[in-house]
Amino acid sequence: MKLNSIYLLVTIFFISSCSRHELSSFDYEQLDESEKEVFLVSTAEHSTQEAELLELINNYRLSINLNVLSFEGSSYYFAKKHSTYMISQGITSHANFANRAKQISMNTGAIYVAENVAKDYDTINEAFEAWLASEGHRLNLEGDYTHSAISIKENDEGNLYFTQLFFR
Repeated sequence: MKLNSIYLLVTIFFISSCSRHELSSFDYEQLDESEKEVFLVSTAEHSTQEAELLELINNYRLSINLNVLSFEGSSYYFAKKHSTYMISQGITSHANFANRAKQISMNTGAIYVAENVAKDYDTINEAFEAWLASEGHRLNLEGDYTHSAISIKENDEGNLYFTQLFFR
C-alpha cells in the first residue's frame, strides 16, 4: 500500500508539471477511484465567475490590510463536490465538513480549514454582501488564511449554491 502511495505521488508530480496537451493522452480510466480523486484534485480550475468572487474577496481583504488568498486546486475540488451535494439536498449545509478539512489537509498540509456556504443569492455581489453581514462568515473572510477556492454551481431551477473553503 505504501509503495502504491509513493508511486501515485511521483506520478501526480510528473502529471501536474505537464502541459494540458500532454495530460490529454493520460489514461484516466485506468486509475482506481481513490487515484481518480487525487488526479482530479491536481487538475482543478475555477470558472470566471468563481475567480471574480475570489477577486472581490481579495480586494476586500486588501482594503483592510490583509493578505490576498491564493486559489488552490484541491480545496476547489472539494468545494465543488460540496456544492453538488448541497444541490442534491436542496439546502445549505456544512455536512461532512470534517472530512473535507481532513482531505484538504492531506493534500496540502493545511493546519486550519474553514468554510462559508450560501444559496438563494442571484449574484456574486449579493452572496459576498451576505457573508460580510454575517459575523461568522465575515470572520472567515477576514481570517488568517493563505489559500481559498470558491465553487458556484447552479441547480436545475437556476439557483446558485456557493461553497468557499479557506486554509493555511
